Amino acid sequence: MTVSDARQDDALPAPTMSSDITLKIESIDRVHRPDPEDFKREYVDKRRPVVITGMMDHWPAMERWDLDYFRKFFGDLDVQANIQDLDSKVILGQIGKFQSMELTELFDKIEHDEQPNQAKYLRAYPVHKMLEHYPDLEEDYELPSLAPNWADIRFPAQPATPTGNPLRALGLWAARKLLNRGSDKKASTRTVSARLAAVMFVGSKGTITPFHTDGMQTSAYLCQVLGRKRCYFVSPDQHDRLYPRAFRRQFGMSTVDYRRPELEKHPKFRNVVVEETVLNPGEILYVPNGYWHAIESLDFSISYSHQVVNENNAFDWLRCIPERYLAEAYFKFKGGLHNITGAKDWDDWK
Repeated sequence: MTVSDARQDDALPAPTMSSDITLKIESIDRVHRPDPEDFKREYVDKRRPVVITGMMDHWPAMERWDLDYFRKFFGDLDVQANIQDLDSKVILGQIGKFQSMELTELFDKIEHDEQPNQAKYLRAYPVHKMLEHYPDLEEDYELPSLAPNWADIRFPAQPATPTGNPLRALGLWAARKLLNRGSDKKASTRTVSARLAAVMFVGSKGTITPFHTDGMQTSAYLCQVLGRKRCYFVSPDQHDRLYPRAFRRQFGMSTVDYRRPELEKHPKFRNVVVEETVLNPGEILYVPNGYWHAIESLDFSISYSHQVVNENNAFDWLRCIPERYLAEAYFKFKGGLHNITGAKDWDDWK
């Protein structure tokens, strides 16, 4: 496996991260078509983020996906569009507002309704709903499968490595059985996508997803089809410096605006160390479970993502299930899960 040198691009806009903290530019490894065993050993098992190149070159999506394509096949979908006010505090769950509209209306706003410091975003729309609407979408892309993934029911899940902890062994066995149920039967891409919690992101230049960790302690691939994204990372051992909200393990959300932190209120943030890289079209970002990350679109952007669960995070995933029901009640009390992801309600993620 070849790890490429850090890349510098003088044309890139300057990072928006606060100058009060330590920022390591282009500090994330980039690997080209890695061997799965090497990838597992160096990045999955060690829980290190990495950019993967050369694995999307043959995707028809790289030629097809743009606003016109999505408007043609998905324009009449009802969505919750995130209209982001970038002058306000940038915290997940509070950034801008969500508006119900057809997807074509959102695209019209992206193309024609330019307002200073406002961004427009279709965030984390379930891909299985898009496949239900237009089944031929499955011809445009592949489901990345470098890391072992018990949620990917295309393949039987391999047993976990033996452990001397009986409780952990039982938990891993239960998680594998639950996640991989149905792998002995032929499943449609729509069914597999639903199990993987595959989602689509479409947004204007400037959209921001503030610091968070992915729900249920899952890892994830982020596949960049169109546009560039700047990605910031904070290692799990620094989580207290990000002042996470309630239910951090279920869906981690920082209460710090990393662009304009209130250091009197959040003094530990001054000591955080942030790693940075830019994700280009045709590249895949692997984000390990529990790793804090924030994403900014440098251009109009289209991205595909899905979750990864294996023996490295399945026990944590299983322990999140009881907390999920508490979080469900909490978010419904607060007005619905759409306050975070743009999904209309929690049931989109059953």
